[in-house]
Amino acid sequence: MAKEYRGRHNKVKYLFINTAKELFEMGKGKSKHQAFLESYERDRTRQSQAIHSYSTFCTYTEVVAKFGDFLYEKGVKYESNFRELTADKVYEYIDEYFEKQKTDGLSKKTLQKHISALAKILPHINPELKKFFNADNRMRWRNGKEPQDCDRYNNTDKILENLRKIDETSYAIAMIQLKTGARVGDVKKLTLDEENKRVFFPRSKGGRDRFVYFDRFQEDFETVKQCKQILDRALEQKRFSEIRENEYYQALRKACRKAGEPYHGSHAFRYQFAQELYEKIKEWAPQEQEEYYRRILRDRGKSEKEIKKAMNSVKEKDAVAEAIVSESLGHSRLDISRQYLKLRAK
Repeated sequence: MAKEYRGRHNKVKYLFINTAKELFEMGKGKSKHQAFLESYERDRTRQSQAIHSYSTFCTYTEVVAKFGDFLYEKGVKYESNFRELTADKVYEYIDEYFEKQKTDGLSKKTLQKHISALAKILPHINPELKKFFNADNRMRWRNGKEPQDCDRYNNTDKILENLRKIDETSYAIAMIQLKTGARVGDVKKLTLDEENKRVFFPRSKGGRDRFVYFDRFQEDFETVKQCKQILDRALEQKRFSEIRENEYYQALRKACRKAGEPYHGSHAFRYQFAQELYEKIKEWAPQEQEEYYRRILRDRGKSEKEIKKAMNSVKEKDAVAEAIVSESLGHSRLDISRQYLKLRAK
């Protein structure tokens, strides 16, 4: 069982986050393959209690923090409250949590990440919980939204128009996602750089910082600026998690119904950002594309040698525009961005 952390009146999510940190410390610098070998030699199983990669640690931390916020809203506010729960009661909360995530439109792939995170963290706190992460429950919990043929909305303008009438803050969040390609969890992190006409998202998914440039799209920059002001006013009254869970998703669902559109969640705006940016960049001359890509790499602190290598790689694939979109999305691999763009590898 995980060690007792000081401050039993800390919010319950900090118990989960600290446990994730402990498991990452256990696995840092040790390969998962080696852990599996040791496990097999010990008890003929292939498993590891630790978290071995930083990206997995970041993902799991986000998930358990979200589960902690869910419990907080249910009245399980502090570490001491959680430790007093029976395993069966925690199981009921886990069950309810996944029903809510499915209702909110999470995909099977995303639900699987949530299952993996909770299955790793919670049994480390209370080993009795391990039995609930069996094959039947996992299958039921991950039975979410099937992947769509098209991952963006067909009539985004109508949805946004409806959203603006329903709730101004929700409209502002959606517009920020659409104009910056932000994941919903990153919206609150947005920082404006007015001098250079760009926005900054610190420590996005995988711990990577991300810039989005607007010097050629100044009207969009003004839109983002206005929407951030709306969101900032709302955040003076409520936490972002409350706005997102209790207002944004519900308002977006309602806006989709009014527009006659299936609900695809908020990630559809990120898809549309990528696709529209790609179409704009494809209209630029090759030299303009290359200079733009070089600027992004310089701002990321890449050396001239690294920049030259990256440039040669994408030019060889005729993929400079794709590379710009990939950087704007904060992806580390072109093949991930190609899924957003519906492109095949070159």
